[in-house]
Amino acid sequence: MQMLSLPRRGVHIRWRNVGIYILLALLLIYLLFPFVWSLSTSFKGFKETYRASRNLIPREPTLSNYAFLFFKLPRFPRQLLNSFIVTGGTVILTALLATTMGYGFARINFRGRDLIFYLVIVSMFIPRSGGLMAQYELMDFLKLRNSLLGLILAFSAGLPVSMFIMRQTFLYVPRELEEAAAIDGASLWQIFWKVALPMCTSGLVVVCILKFVQVWGDYLFTMTMIDDADKFTAGVGVAIVKSFVAPDTTSTGTGQTVPIAPDGVLGAANVVVMAPVILLYLVLQKWFVRGLTEGILKF
Repeated sequence: MQMLSLPRRGVHIRWRNVGIYILLALLLIYLLFPFVWSLSTSFKGFKETYRASRNLIPREPTLSNYAFLFFKLPRFPRQLLNSFIVTGGTVILTALLATTMGYGFARINFRGRDLIFYLVIVSMFIPRSGGLMAQYELMDFLKLRNSLLGLILAFSAGLPVSMFIMRQTFLYVPRELEEAAAIDGASLWQIFWKVALPMCTSGLVVVCILKFVQVWGDYLFTMTMIDDADKFTAGVGVAIVKSFVAPDTTSTGTGQTVPIAPDGVLGAANVVVMAPVILLYLVLQKWFVRGLTEGILKF
């Protein structure tokens, strides 16, 4: 009787796996559809964009929306450059501060260490928008409003999550390695820089990716702290790009002109802004997954 029940159990497991795969496929389609639709719209002309029956695959692909975005909206390339400056500076500064703070909380014993750590952890649950007005007043007092440097410093101050990730990563570095380095005469800085940090590269990659995504697509904080449109970042630029695009005409390079669809330009802007995040993850996905499984999610 037991041998007869084995095939039925195997069939049941296979059908359960099929159901899981179907659910995952539906979830993947749901998550990817906005990006795919924006990509499709960005290559559509005016008539095809506003046709009653829309197709997912453009019948007559065109680059006119991208040409309009970069050549007719001169502020958008500047805003894209601002995003690279602010995001790059924030990621570098956050990585430096998070690694040193994480190592300090993981390895250095000092009075009040646990209390300070728990207070920092509690601050993770305070919505940033709740203190937005106080941050506005502080940035204005320090003369950091309407400044890319001010944005870099402000975004880098959001350290609780990054510090927590690095602390958890350093906790899983074997102490024996650090003790051996200390016996050989290495200083605390040398132990941190040459022994502990190289073993926490995956955790550092997770911190950099999470901070990159947070800063790259930020809208609320940047819109509050920046008044000059030339200093907006791409996250703000995408939100306002459609308001500056009316059905207009632009040259196709052949002496002819074609009407421009605001939705098509908006789709092109979305694709341009999403591309760096997607490329970053594709390049670093191995380290990202490794960082999530080596200590960060282990408590």
